[in-house]
Amino acid sequence: MGGRIRIVASGDYLHTIGTDKPKDIGFEVFDPLAGLIDLTLLPAAPQTAAVAPTDLANADMLLMLGQYLPESSIAPAAERLVVVARAGVGVDKMDIDALTRHGVMLFNVPDALTEGTAAGALALMLAAARNMVAQDRLIREGRWDDRQHHRGREIYGKTLGVIGPGRIGGELIRICAPFRLRVLAYSPRLTPERAARIGAEAVPLDRLLAESHFVTVCAPLTDETRGMIGAREFGLMRKDATFVNVGRGPIVDQAALTAALKARRIAAAGIDVFETQPVPKGEPLTLLDNVVLTPHAVCDTYELRRDVLTVIARELRDFARGEIPRTVVNPEVLDRPLFRAKRAALLGRLER
Repeated sequence: MGGRIRIVASGDYLHTIGTDKPKDIGFEVFDPLAGLIDLTLLPAAPQTAAVAPTDLANADMLLMLGQYLPESSIAPAAERLVVVARAGVGVDKMDIDALTRHGVMLFNVPDALTEGTAAGALALMLAAARNMVAQDRLIREGRWDDRQHHRGREIYGKTLGVIGPGRIGGELIRICAPFRLRVLAYSPRLTPERAARIGAEAVPLDRLLAESHFVTVCAPLTDETRGMIGAREFGLMRKDATFVNVGRGPIVDQAALTAALKARRIAAAGIDVFETQPVPKGEPLTLLDNVVLTPHAVCDTYELRRDVLTVIARELRDFARGEIPRTVVNPEVLDRPLFRAKRAALLGRLER
């Protein structure tokens, strides 16, 4: 392999974009290092699969989209693998402790998906509240006169509750300003001062659920948020409420959500993330007419895909030039002797 650096891109890139052209995933930024970089796009694979250990043989860098990365994949490659780049925000499908133990730095691009996900959350709010999926079916099934049974609900002047008012939740609040919404926000560490800065009022979760016409989950999946919303929480919500989840599926008890929608304890929902992905055929949630469902892709636009991959490619290029990415997920690895040795070896190969 000589003085080259080997970068491997997970197989869900081809599964998602359907192309094997490096320029389509932002790698034209490596042109100044032409002749020093080997880019390998792994064979197309779904995001439900794990990266195979054999696919990481002799890899210096791994570019991840959404597949799983367990320790069984990391350990065999750990002698050389020095950095993993996550082309997105969530890192719950990766064994971060194993990466750190094996001297592998992980970074993500938390800012790149902010606007797309917030806009997608607003789209789900509007589509669910306005009953657009059911109304679409009326046209396709020739039931025009049934439209009075599928009347929507207004968003203007209502109360929006944001669970997880971070980057995405904060952007959602900003873009909802023209709707003149009263905004409540909940996070365990949210202060009244910070909430006020983003145009919200910090309140306990129970109050947010009880008073909001629109409840939107934008939180990441953590031990603290797993199972946060269940039957009790849906029981606190207004009967005319619309529930939206663009965070992570396991934050919500999906069976409880389905029961609440089926019994009309809440009015509607817009869901982008699920307990099990892909959603199994026959999943009860898919049989309801008061829910809008998207396949964990509500933020996935052509523009976002291009921008995220370009940012990732630039960060990998700069790492190859000796710089550290700004968004390291496991910063403690930077002081590990194994990481330092692998990084020095990589930079040394470039200098030959």
